[in-house]
Order: sequence, then structure tokens, then C-alpha cells
Amino acid sequence: MKKKILVLLLLISTTLSAQITETGKISGKVANSEGKSVSLAEVILIGKDSAAVKSELTDENGNFIIEVKQGWYKLQIRETSKIVFSKNIELGTFLDLGTITLTNINHLEAVTIVSKKKVVERKVDRLIFNVENSINAAGGDAIDALSVTPGVRVQNDKITIIGKSTLAVMIDDKIVQLTEEDLANYLKSIPADAIKSIEIFTTPPAKYEAAGNSGLVNIKLKKVKKDSWNALVGSTYIQRKYADGSAMGNFNYNKNKLSISAGANFRDGTRYIEQDDYAYFSDGLWYTSSPFKKKYDIFNVNLNVDYKLTSKWTIGTQLMMNQNKIRQTDSPYTPVYDYSTNTIISSLKSDGAVKQNPNIKSLNLYNEFKIDTLGRKITVNLDYFNYDNADTKQYNGISIIEDPSSTQYYAGINSNNQDIRNLSGKVDVDCPLNWATLTFGGKVSNSKAKNTISAFNSGLVDDPVLDFPLVQNQFQYTENIEALYFSGNKKFSDKWEMQFGLRGEATQTKTNSAPVNQSVKNDYFKIFPTFYLSHSAGENSTYTLSYSKRIVRPSFYELNPNVYFINPFQTIEGNPFLQPAFVDNVEMTYTYKKLESKLYYAYEDNLFFQIPIADSNTNFIRFTNENYINRQKIGISENYVYDNFKWWVSTNALDVNYAVSKSKLSFAEAQKGFNSRISTSNDFILNKNKSLLLNLNYWYSFEGVDGIYKNGAMSSTSLTFQYLLLNKDLKISLKGNDIFRTQKVTGNSTVNGVYQNFKYYYDTQFFQLSVSYKFGNKKITVKKRETGNEEERIRTGN
Repeated sequence: MKKKILVLLLLISTTLSAQITETGKISGKVANSEGKSVSLAEVILIGKDSAAVKSELTDENGNFIIEVKQGWYKLQIRETSKIVFSKNIELGTFLDLGTITLTNINHLEAVTIVSKKKVVERKVDRLIFNVENSINAAGGDAIDALSVTPGVRVQNDKITIIGKSTLAVMIDDKIVQLTEEDLANYLKSIPADAIKSIEIFTTPPAKYEAAGNSGLVNIKLKKVKKDSWNALVGSTYIQRKYADGSAMGNFNYNKNKLSISAGANFRDGTRYIEQDDYAYFSDGLWYTSSPFKKKYDIFNVNLNVDYKLTSKWTIGTQLMMNQNKIRQTDSPYTPVYDYSTNTIISSLKSDGAVKQNPNIKSLNLYNEFKIDTLGRKITVNLDYFNYDNADTKQYNGISIIEDPSSTQYYAGINSNNQDIRNLSGKVDVDCPLNWATLTFGGKVSNSKAKNTISAFNSGLVDDPVLDFPLVQNQFQYTENIEALYFSGNKKFSDKWEMQFGLRGEATQTKTNSAPVNQSVKNDYFKIFPTFYLSHSAGENSTYTLSYSKRIVRPSFYELNPNVYFINPFQTIEGNPFLQPAFVDNVEMTYTYKKLESKLYYAYEDNLFFQIPIADSNTNFIRFTNENYINRQKIGISENYVYDNFKWWVSTNALDVNYAVSKSKLSFAEAQKGFNSRISTSNDFILNKNKSLLLNLNYWYSFEGVDGIYKNGAMSSTSLTFQYLLLNKDLKISLKGNDIFRTQKVTGNSTVNGVYQNFKYYYDTQFFQLSVSYKFGNKKITVKKRETGNEEERIRTGN
């Protein structure tokens, strides 16, 4: 591996040297007929093949500098795609064009300021949802913003791409490596008002991690522009069954060589969740009603500091800390019904409590070296990530048999102190050349997870349980990943563009479980190719073909063999023998004006899911994870934006797919069938000065299938009012979510001949009032940063 990296770096340096010695520099200034500087004019160099070689925008003083290979070019200056100046030039080492005077041009700056970004934009490899222009996301958090993002579905805080499976979530190009629950808690600490945009990658380039079987979602936070500052403060009140409140503040500063961004957010609230499960055993129906209250206190702080040591060398650091306090109480009740008489023949009544204190600490150090003004640069990231959680679950209850009458008792406790640490290093090289744009780099990562477990389960006993003799256990997991990647983008003409990438990842894992001294080792190397081909058939018509191969690694939580008893007849446990799954994705997309049509296919191999294994002899259900599903899925999706009226923008989506799952387990019945979903989001401007806004959002998910499950239909309707005051710096939002309380999760499965179904409601109906105020400079721009420990965070557990 080291030899390969050295050879690669040697080739890189040779290529760069050869390219740099052939380059020349063009400079000039653009002014109008009155002699005033023209900023934001597009200066383009056209090569001999009539293809654009390089383009730049003039700065606030009208100046521009372009560095390209020496030779003959046609220099053009364009205003909103219209050519207003053209001249043939020969470039040697340096060419100063002086002041170029343009006549009969419009004011470019005025056009730029008035223009508003679309809510949804499409690029060759991603879809961009501009959150700052979305009324529906205002006043909420990152989870709320994701829930209204086109193509993304949030259900029970689980984030997926519609028509596909789970994905990885990034913040400013850095994947947040947490389990679903911890990821949701972290995203709830990020105000939607602090988000610039959300990018959806269904086919991520080779530069990004290979993890995430259906792609990536990248949340881009707002940053301040040069030589200015801004601040945002706000508060939100949410009324569900119980109240929820939050307060936040963000500050950004950028002056000379120093850039600082800091934020803090506190949230306190309670959610009420209803879970109903039915298990149809041969001797009776076991119905479990599990309502529970989940109280949480979330505190998050983050700090980003960048400093320009020279014009070409920037260093920086990013610090993030997240503290959570979660307290949960539940009282599940399980009556057992006789089929013939429909009477209760026995019952279980429990009282449980959960205490969790997950804490997250993340530190990033980075260096960015600009090699030249053509965009060539090297970025080095070092990352440290730590997650720890003291998780204690305790329960007790009674079992009653009606005839003959008898009573038994049970109790249990499970304490898991978890500590996960990740250290990684990452190098990225951006190398735009005259004939193509190249990117390449590598990453090394080391993760260690340690779980110290203390547990006790009494089973059914005749007397109340007073003594809890704990049994000690320990589970350790170590993972090393080494990766190299290469990606190239080539624009053949104004009509054809291609991008190709390869990523190779070597992975070594080891698990140890005491006191049974159980050890599992894995060592594998995989190649992950990506490919894009784009053809512009006309001014408003584009075809795109893409392919990618992805990997889905088990989370640290899913590997942990810790057994947690819900009651004497139900347990939840991990599986240290889980293997990674692999996914092949192919997409064909056609875009015509504001309509996007997509045909997609995915083959998912060796998928792992939680499965409720029921024993009809003992009436025992064991929830565990297994690699037992292979799945094929083919579908179509349609997205259409209607904005023919200045006061109304409607974003509409339809997805239909057919999925065929095959189970490797003979006792688990896999499903096949259609899945479909429709959605519409409508933004209305209610007054002339655009200070009173309204959003109406609706989606409906039809009956469908997922692995061994048949899922029921559900829907949601939300309505949001937004009022802008004080030069639109003060924002007041009112939102009603899931107004008709129709977002209820239902489904069924058959395992070991036992039919099971469920009905869950996650407290999605709520009323929200939010107020935010921004001051300072309002012209926010975004600065990207990519860090190293990208895949590992999504896989930590509690």
C-alpha cells in the first residue's frame, strides 16, 4: 500500500510539473462605456476546437486573471449568456489586455442581486435543495429540512432516498457517523435557518466514501462572506402531546486572513410514542401495547476557525461537541387472547426505564495548499472522533395466568458503557488540466469500539425480584480501512461530458467477546467504480447515464452481541458475524426544462436487516440482525417544478418501483411487489413586498414491500405561514405538521410460520412557532470543507 501511494505521488508531481511549465497568464479589466468597473462579467477562453477551455468572473473592481496553457484562443466576455465582446489572442508567458470597454450592456450587478436561487437545482451528479428559499423548512431543524427535501424520506427519524434504501448523511462534506437515533438527535440540534442547502447524491463520485447503499445527503451550512460578519438568534416552541422548546445562536466572522464560525443550540422536550405489536402464535394472539414517553435534553456547540498563512496556504480547525440526556419510561402491557372465545387467558404487565447519556466530540485539523491559480490544490485532513454513552435499561413486571389463577414475577437490568474512537487521515488532490479535470487521493482510518456490559434477567419466578446479581461481559471491535481513489471529468464539447472514477478500499476487522472468548476476523479488498455520461440534446434537454457500486458496513451497534430483555419472552441482540452488503446502482435521467424523468435499477447483495425470529413452541421472539436478503429493484421517478406564476411555485414528485426480495433463511418469507409515493410542495407569496409567505406540503405513500415486510399506506399534510419583518431580518413562522394525524407506520411479516403485524405512531402531529432574527452582513456564502473520518460516524451505536 505504501509503495503504491509513493508511485502515485511521483506520477502526480511529474504531471503537475509538466503542466505548470507550459502555462501562461492573461489579465485585464472590464469597464462600461462610462468607465465604471463591471463586476461579475464572465470572461471565457475558447480553444481551437470551439470548446470553452477556462472561464472566470471579474471581481468587484472589474479585474480578471486567467492562467492556461500557452497558445491561440478566442477571448469572449458574456453578460447573462450573451456575447458582448470577442477577440482573438495569442498567449505567451504573460498577456495584459489592459481595460476592455463594453458598450450597450446591462448592469450585471443589478441582475445578480435581484436574481433568486431556485428552490431545487440539478447538476450532473447531484440534486440541490436550497433550504434558505424553502418556507416549509423555516424555523425547524435539520431533520425538518430533510423531511421536505425532494427525493428524501424521513420516517421515525430514519432517513432514506425515496425508492431506495438507507444512506449516509454529511455536514459540509463530512459524514456524521452515528446510529439512526443518535444521528437524529444530532440533526435536531442544527437549526434549519443555519442551513444553506442540501445536496442529494444518488451516485456519489469516487472522491466520497463508498459507504451508504443508496447515496449521500450533504447538508451545507451557511458561512459569512469576506470582510464581514453576521449573527443569527432564534427560538422555537413545539406542541405535540407534550411541549418541546429550543434556543439557538450562530455567529460568523471573516476579516482579512481570519474566518470564524461558531454556534450553540439547546433543546428540551418530550415525545410520546405508541407501538402496538401482534404475534399470532398457535395457542393464542399475543398483543403488546407499548406507549412510552421519551424526554431529552440536547446541547450542541461547534467552532470553525480558518486562517490564511499565505495566499496559497490555509489552515483550519473544526471542533464539535454534542451532549445528550435521555430519559424514557414505558409501561408495556401484553394480554394473550384465546382465538375461540376472544378472552384474555394470560397477561404480562411491565414498567421500564431507560437512561442514556450519549456524548460526541469531534476535532478536525486541515491544511489546504493551492498550487496555482488554475484550481490545482492539495487538501490534508486529520480527524479525531469520540462517542461515549452510559446506557442503562431496567424493567420489572408480573405475569398473570387467568385459569388456573397464578401470578409470577420478572425483572432485569442491562447496562452498557460504550466508548468509540476513530482516528483518520485524508489527502485530496484537485488537478484541473487543459484536457480534463482530475481528482485523486487516499485515506487511512482506525476505529475502536469498546462495550462494557453488566446484565441480569430473572426470567419468571414465584416471588418479587429483590436481588440483581449482574453478569459481566465485554465486547471489543477494531476496524482499519485504507483507501485510494481517482476521478476524471472530461467535457468533450458543449453537448457531451463524461466523468469516471475508481475507489479501492482495503478493510480489516476484528471482534472479541468475553467471557466466552469469541473472536471474528475479516480482511477484504474491494473496488468501487463510478461513471457518468451526460449529453445535452438541446437548450432545455439533457440525458444522463450513471453507475456506481456501494458498500454497506454494519454499524457498531448491530455487531454488539449484548442481549437486552424486553420481557421474559422478547429479546434484542446484535450479531458479531454480520458481513458487509454490496449494491450496484444504475440510473438513466432525462431532463426537459422543469421536468426530470429517471429510470433506475439497483441490485443489493447480502443485505442485513433486523428480523423477529419467533418460536411457536415457546412463544419467544428474538430480534436480531442477519445477512439474509438479496434484492432487485427497478423503478421510475418524475419530478416537475411549476413556476409560471410569480406568486406560486409548485414542486411535485412521483416514484414507482417494483422490488423482488429473496430470503436466504428458509423460515423467513421474502416479499415482492410495487412501492409508490407522490408528493407536492407549494410555496405562495401572499403580498406585494413578499413578506407574507405560505407553504402547503402533502405526500402519500402507498402500500408496498420491504424485505420480509409488507408495509401499509400512510400520508401527511403540513401547512406553514411565514412573516418577514424589519427588512426581512426578523422571521416568524407558524407550522402545523401531520395535520390529520395520518402518518402512522403499519406492516406485517411471517417468520417461522408465525404471522406478526405492527402499528406505530411517532408523535408526528404538532404545532410549531418559531422566531429568528439575523443581523450583520446578510450576504452569506458557503465554503466547503472535506474531512477524513467520514464513514465511521454513521456506524457508532448506543
